[in-house]
Amino acid sequence: MGNVSIHNIKKSYGKVEVLHGIDIDIADGEFVVIVGPSGCGKSTLLRMVAGLEAITSGEISIDDRIVNEVEPKDRNIAMVFQNYALYPHMSVFDNMAYGLKLQKIAKAEIRARVEEVAKTLQLGEFLKRKPRQLSGGQRQRVAMGRAIVREPSVFLFDEPLSNLDAKLRVQMRLEIKKLQRRLGVTSLYVTHDQIEAMTMADRLIVLNDGIAEQIGTPMELYDEPASQFVGGFIGSPSMNFIAVELKNETIHIGNTTIPCPDHLLYTGPAILGVRPENFKLPDSGFREMNLNIDVVEKLGADTLVHGKISGCVEDIVVKLPGNVEIENQSALRIAVDLSKLLLFDPGTGRRVGRN
Repeated sequence: MGNVSIHNIKKSYGKVEVLHGIDIDIADGEFVVIVGPSGCGKSTLLRMVAGLEAITSGEISIDDRIVNEVEPKDRNIAMVFQNYALYPHMSVFDNMAYGLKLQKIAKAEIRARVEEVAKTLQLGEFLKRKPRQLSGGQRQRVAMGRAIVREPSVFLFDEPLSNLDAKLRVQMRLEIKKLQRRLGVTSLYVTHDQIEAMTMADRLIVLNDGIAEQIGTPMELYDEPASQFVGGFIGSPSMNFIAVELKNETIHIGNTTIPCPDHLLYTGPAILGVRPENFKLPDSGFREMNLNIDVVEKLGADTLVHGKISGCVEDIVVKLPGNVEIENQSALRIAVDLSKLLLFDPGTGRRVGRN
């Protein structure tokens, strides 16, 4: 068993409340990612699961055992940190074996476990080296290996890839996900990188200022964001938001009026949410409008067009195929897929009008 239950967890520092009641049940073997901007409470929540931060109120259970008052070493968890936290004077072997030695496990079993994990992580030839003799990616593998050899119920990852370059981050996130699937260990992973979150998670917790804005699968959050914050945070480029007016079964977008699709039941001012890829070049089944172009970015497979819809003040991004030729144009006729439109309340930012 490796389930984790977090029920109404709150955290305060004096009179300042930084977590406002988080609830989630994590199944055995599930990979859950906590994502959000800096300062939203991600690492604080992870450290509370680890026992490194005291719980102000609420309850955390690991393996169906309440661990609020249990010491970190007795929670059967292993944590991988952002800065690797390796002992510089120890070899790779000794770094990976250290926790097992503290548990007074037999030397033969320690060597067998370390060598097996080192082989899995392609570290076998580096076991005698010191951390300073390794690359950033290799050090991160050592930190992961130290966690794996302990055979914990739960892995906790605190932004483990943020010190790596972009190419290595892509490689390492794939390796972590493959390794987690092979081992089947429940994992809770913190990151501020929404692409990392989308590609790795079975489910996401999107935190915003200590509140869980939404919990769900990556595609649930992408297609059905519960709030403007989630819609804007998940997805790259992020969702476009445009102030509109809905009346008489139509949507007024700047100088353009389009019919209100059947799935939107709303009247009055609203914020329209549209993903960049849900704009198209004019075609049947779509509604056209005029886009005044500011910048065109050619990315190879895709072209990103930045501009404003005629009559609107908001900058938007339109994602088109890479082979479109529009660099010398000042305006472009675009169409929008009505079936993909979302509405948000201008005051609360919560999604509204869904049928």
